[in-house]
Amino acid sequence: MSETLTAPQRSHNHELSGKYSKFQVKGWVNFDATDKTLAEIAEGIEQGDGFLTLMEVLEVDDDLASIGDEEARECFENIIAARKLLQNVHELPKKLIEEFRSALNEVVAPKKTVAPVSSLAVNDESAPRAKFWP
Repeated sequence: MSETLTAPQRSHNHELSGKYSKFQVKGWVNFDATDKTLAEIAEGIEQGDGFLTLMEVLEVDDDLASIGDEEARECFENIIAARKLLQNVHELPKKLIEEFRSALNEVVAPKKTVAPVSSLAVNDESAPRAKFWP
C-alpha cells in the first residue's frame, strides 16, 4: 500500500534546520518516465498515473559538515550562501546588485545537469553518479 507524500512546510531559517536526509524513492507510473523530470513524474503521480511504493530515509546528518557526499554538501553550501545573499541584498553596493541582476537574466540552464529518471534505477555503486541540482 502506498502513502501520499506531501512536502513539509518550508522554514525560513533553512541553514539552522539541523537535519539533512539522504533518501530513496521507488514507484511505478503508467507512462514512459525515461526522459521525464522529477517534477513531471510527480505531476503524473499526483494526477493518478502512478504511485510510490517506497520512501526510505537512508541517512540523516545533524549538520552540514557531517554530510559525507562532497557534491551534496557543496550544493547545500551554495544554497545557504545564495539565501544569505538574498536576505542581505539591500546592503550590497548598487553596482554589485546590477551585476547580480544581469547575471541572473543571462542564466539559461543550470550548470549542474539533471539526469533522466532512468539513471536513478541504477543500483550499482560503481556506476557513474548523475548530478542533480534543485
